[in-house]
Amino acid sequence: MSILGRKVPLRAIGGMALAMILAALIPALSSTPHREITLVVKGMAFYLEGDPVTANPTIEVKAGERVRVIVRNEDRGLTHNFAVPVLGAELTLLRWNESDDLIFEAPDKPGAYEYVCMPHQLMMRGTILVY
Repeated sequence: MSILGRKVPLRAIGGMALAMILAALIPALSSTPHREITLVVKGMAFYLEGDPVTANPTIEVKAGERVRVIVRNEDRGLTHNFAVPVLGAELTLLRWNESDDLIFEAPDKPGAYEYVCMPHQLMMRGTILVY
């Protein structure tokens, strides 16, 4: 095969293509997998998606686990967020029908850690149980 007037063996082209594909995949293959948890906000409380009964549920995670929390605000007329104060992790305020996500690494030390909606933390608070 000829590239820019130079003969290049097909084996070299194939090797370069393979190297480029592997280089593109390295970030995806090396990133730590994470667990996704979707919380729905309604009636001034957090609910796990699929469980409209348990308000402000306890979320169980493994020590050091990478967690992605997706928050969807279904509370018309109210803004909410999601924060884990001990980790310094906090979403910006979400209006009705907006969603956002927060990725954090669970503490290495097992224990109970609080999550809250900062504007409504007296009512909207729950526990992240790290085991």
